[in-house]
Amino acid sequence: MLDFCIVLWYNTNQSKAFGGDFTARGLYVHVPFCAKKCRYCDFVSFADAADKADMYLDALEKEAAEYAGMEFDTVFIGGGTPSFLKAEQIRRLTEMIRSSFRIAAGAEFSAEINPGTLDADKLSAMLRGGVNRASIGVQSFDDGELAALGRIHTSAQAVKAVEDVYAAGIENINIDLMTSIPRQTRQSLKKSLKTAVSLPVSHISAYSLILEEGTPMYDDYKAGKIALPSDDEDRDNFGMLTDFLEYNGFGRYEISNFAKSGYECRHNIKYWECREYVGLGAAAHSYLRKKRFYNTSDLEEYISGRFRSDDMTELSRGDMASEFMMMGLRMVEGVSADEFERRFGVGIEDVYGAELEKFIKLGLMERRRGRYYLTSRGLDVSNSVMCEFI
Repeated sequence: MLDFCIVLWYNTNQSKAFGGDFTARGLYVHVPFCAKKCRYCDFVSFADAADKADMYLDALEKEAAEYAGMEFDTVFIGGGTPSFLKAEQIRRLTEMIRSSFRIAAGAEFSAEINPGTLDADKLSAMLRGGVNRASIGVQSFDDGELAALGRIHTSAQAVKAVEDVYAAGIENINIDLMTSIPRQTRQSLKKSLKTAVSLPVSHISAYSLILEEGTPMYDDYKAGKIALPSDDEDRDNFGMLTDFLEYNGFGRYEISNFAKSGYECRHNIKYWECREYVGLGAAAHSYLRKKRFYNTSDLEEYISGRFRSDDMTELSRGDMASEFMMMGLRMVEGVSADEFERRFGVGIEDVYGAELEKFIKLGLMERRRGRYYLTSRGLDVSNSVMCEFI
């Protein structure tokens, strides 16, 4: 166990559930409803449950009351599919957020959107509710690849969704793209990338498809019904994606995230910098006062008012230092030696000197201007590097 001090700074606001002072944090709100479950999805989401949405919003309001008055400078409504809600339900949700909490001036307020469930009324409700950043789940601009994933939208609908959101006045737009999709070729990926950068988007999240046990796509793969690219092919394709996006003005700032200057996702950076956040809704996770805890994944249980699971972890000093390294190294700029010492009262080299030296010698890490960060080679094998800091 590491023997050093954790320095935490709070202001004078009070929370009903936790008491004490706190600084502005991030707020995540989970909307677990969707029109159809995608074939690769293992997130906590429910299709054919629209009749429960109003009861779910009732429960959200009750849970929000436990944190009444907290200040947040980032808000992220995710899912599931937030845009699956009706326009009136979206209005109710955003109104609840603004009436329950102090939303800082200039806050980043994101909402996830599925191109197949967006309409003008829903978009208007989001805008009136303060949403100023849209995250659109495109995944691909190839209709065959979208069908293989089980997405409900077409490439044309994805293009229209981006254009409609931008025309409505939201200039901060992210789109999700995916590699290693069945049927995807290097040429089709390049075509999707060209379409992406031709649109008024400022941020692109790019992920390799990971098959999770229990999903229909996983079952098809195990049965030999679909084939996926090899690890080497996926690495080559992701390298091409990285080069293409950076050439077109989207700087890589995290393993899977690319942005035009000034449009990095402030909410997600909170996670990677191990800042505090509150999660509302079924299966939502929170990090407060050195504790990590999460809500029940059972929709009926959540609606009934039994919000949290019994599993709460109080992080030790060593746990927090380990998370600081593992999460921070996801970012291209890495971790700051000064910030490590400010938080933990001890030098980063005193705690992790052997690991840092090892990876520098292997060419997987560099130190520059007081920061340790992964090289391009290090980012390719980041999971292996991060495991050394557990």
